[in-house]
Amino acid sequence: MKARGVRRLERLLPDDPDEVGGYRLVGRIGAGGMGTVYAGTASGGKGYLAIKVVHAEHAADVRFREQFAHEARLLARVNSPCVARFISADVETDRPWLATEYAPGPTVRHHVERHGPLRPGMVRALAVGIADALRAIHSAGVVHRDLKPSNIIMAPSGPKVLDFGIARPSTAADATRWVRVRRMRRAFRALRLPSPDALPGPEAGSGVPRDKVGTPGWISPEQYRGQPVTDRSDVFLWGGLIAFAAAAHDPFGHGHPRELARRVLHEDPDLDRLPPGLDELVPIAMAKDPDDRPDSAELLRILLAREDVSGGGHQRNRNNVGAAGDRTATVRSVLAEQWTDVAVRLPQPPREHWWSPR
Repeated sequence: MKARGVRRLERLLPDDPDEVGGYRLVGRIGAGGMGTVYAGTASGGKGYLAIKVVHAEHAADVRFREQFAHEARLLARVNSPCVARFISADVETDRPWLATEYAPGPTVRHHVERHGPLRPGMVRALAVGIADALRAIHSAGVVHRDLKPSNIIMAPSGPKVLDFGIARPSTAADATRWVRVRRMRRAFRALRLPSPDALPGPEAGSGVPRDKVGTPGWISPEQYRGQPVTDRSDVFLWGGLIAFAAAAHDPFGHGHPRELARRVLHEDPDLDRLPPGLDELVPIAMAKDPDDRPDSAELLRILLAREDVSGGGHQRNRNNVGAAGDRTATVRSVLAEQWTDVAVRLPQPPREHWWSPR
């Protein structure tokens, strides 16, 4: 399968910097309302890094800078082969920036809308990879809140979750909270990231604002109801993502945001063409009541156990999928066997024209 991504980077504009944080900028990956993402290279490194730089007007906004620092802290805490790896950041400079692993390839939405549904093996690999990403995200005490096909890259090694811009802390303190906080703050200092002045205590509950931030039709029922968003909300979106990849249409269709909200709250999703096993698990993940859904750790355990039963190279880990090392090895094994023929090349540098100022 040719999962074609960007063929060539966009040229840097006259006002773009030549380097950020010691990384040489090669071209533009994309730009949005909040900032620009560049492809950069490190001295002695191979390939690109994705370097997000905040627009100047937002860099002057204290609250925006705090949110950007928050995003950097979240990424620094997450460890999964299916999450774009955090590299470094500087959120106190005039133009805050954040560098992560560059994941070449199209988004799941881009690929599926142009080439149709993924084959069953790829759907199963997507399900395992994104479940592992959610397990890592939730283990760090974070809810992603914006898991959707346009935020998943089809990279050669497996799916990659992007965009933590609206992610939020999710868990209250436990008995080891302050030990972990001290370790976390030491790690932030080593990475030159500011540590938050305060962290939510037990009285903060979920720690997540009760809002409807997200993409219409890709928002959990409890979020539409104004209830706290939890890790089970991401599991609901996981189900929608897998349904989309299998059938090539959004599980709640298209329409006015108000109509999409009504469907999410009161109608069953369209779950055609799900592979065996996932046709039972996805409806459970998309239950209207979050208490009826598994958490991401249980979701991953079920998926890996079913991969073991299905045969192949996973049998050796069947009884140990709960152990971190064995779990990661099994996830990588599933991706190596099922996430096949994703031929993606790094995009070429921009073409140089005779009128180019660079």
